[in-house]
Amino acid sequence: MVVVEFDYNEFKEFFGEEKEKTMEILNKIGAPVEVDSETGKVFAEITPNRPDWYSVLGLARAVQAYKTGKAKKYEVEKTNLQIIVDKKVSKIRPYTVGAVVKGLKLSERDVRDIVLLQEKLISTLGRWVKKFGLGVYPAEKIAFPLYYTTLPPKKIVYKPLNYPKEADAEEILREHPKGQAYGHIIKEHKEWPVYLDANKKIMALIPVVNSEETGKIEASTKDIFVEVTGIDSNSINQALNIIVCHLADLGGKIYSVDVVYPNKKIITTPNLDYQEVKITPAKIKKVLGVEIKENEIKECLAKMGYLVEQNKVYIQPYRADIIGEIDIIEDVAIAYGYENFEPTIPDFFSVGKKDRKREELSSIMQRMGFVEVVTPILTDEEKLSEFGFKGIKILNPKTKEYTTIRSTLIPSMIEVLNKNKMAGLPQKFYEIGKVIENDKEKEMLCLAVVGNYEFAEVRGYLQTLFKEYGKEFKLNKKEYDFLDPNYSSQIIVDEQSIGFGGRLKDEIKNKFGFAGDVYIYVIEV
Repeated sequence: MVVVEFDYNEFKEFFGEEKEKTMEILNKIGAPVEVDSETGKVFAEITPNRPDWYSVLGLARAVQAYKTGKAKKYEVEKTNLQIIVDKKVSKIRPYTVGAVVKGLKLSERDVRDIVLLQEKLISTLGRWVKKFGLGVYPAEKIAFPLYYTTLPPKKIVYKPLNYPKEADAEEILREHPKGQAYGHIIKEHKEWPVYLDANKKIMALIPVVNSEETGKIEASTKDIFVEVTGIDSNSINQALNIIVCHLADLGGKIYSVDVVYPNKKIITTPNLDYQEVKITPAKIKKVLGVEIKENEIKECLAKMGYLVEQNKVYIQPYRADIIGEIDIIEDVAIAYGYENFEPTIPDFFSVGKKDRKREELSSIMQRMGFVEVVTPILTDEEKLSEFGFKGIKILNPKTKEYTTIRSTLIPSMIEVLNKNKMAGLPQKFYEIGKVIENDKEKEMLCLAVVGNYEFAEVRGYLQTLFKEYGKEFKLNKKEYDFLDPNYSSQIIVDEQSIGFGGRLKDEIKNKFGFAGDVYIYVIEV
């Protein structure tokens, strides 16, 4: 959940004077708000599916559309500006997109909002830069064409943002807060990705931190260059569209950039093409249970920010959440008003039952101080293969992040530990989740601890778990590629192997930057 905070008096030129009406609209469209009675500040809670609302300007755009039924059309002017992509980035962060927005008249508040939007996109859609990073630069301080390439760490020397002096990339990863947070993403490579301008000035160490000289926007900045680099081409285009539309709402004009890849393929970005909505009243009636006329459907969609032109409806380019027809029908329902639907009893009925086994298992784990996590059953094939596992491939995956049905919970748990490694130690997590192993669906328990643990203490958690279940277990040594052979074993109950685990090898632990020892076990339940 992302929280957008603002002072209503400061932003009333966006929303208008009717404060209560504005709050009512935000609540109605799915951005619930609370007002601090002492400070007057407004807090809007935004779900991850609406990243275009991660700024006050994005919320203002939604409120105005709801009030007026009118939406802005975003256009791009073609240029000959280029970004040259070096083949050396292909195995690190292969994709990049860019755009220039000119003619801005920014206030200090506008600059703050741009930076906050950038940070929110990076932490959510960008998965804390693992999926993509995003940089904004004063265009007047850089010269085109730009180069997205790699350099040896010792040759990457510049003054990063919020750092007192010039430093090479190794020092930046070691000493700069951004380097400490994101350096593990590139550290294993011999050369690290950078953005250079035509004069070979280092604009940024990707995806870590911009240059103080070329990567800091201020209220005096008139023209902005935006770049997004990452491992998923769909996500970087979505992020670029959101931020350039934000800048256009601040009065800027959007200009394209040609991205030239090593195979000479040229992609012009941003892509702000409008996709036409196919309105099917019959499908809407089937899903929502009410009959809404076609012209009323168009009015509902116009209130939700869709562009309506010449009797046709189009999806705005910043709507990263629209995947299919159901998403559009949901927007129709929101604008129609949930309060206008009459409750009905469904023509089917089933009695829900508690999963007692799962409930009891969770209770045992929580009494031992473990915190539950839940991760998707879909994962990335590379994450599984990194630990020697395989899964069932999806024929037509939507993103690189979800290409395979997992056969184990271990990579997902390692990812959870990785995301929480900046928190204090010790840490104890568990997950109860489904996997597909040897074409059979299984429910597994995965437990992990991080810290200065002795093996006897970790074994004690297993003893407590099985004692509560009235089972006896034993550990039989068996080596697994990613586990320390001295602490690697199968878990045997009733002469059957029901799981395995142990301590991560030091090279695996160091690769992810874990501060303490990591013990991880999976058990079929």
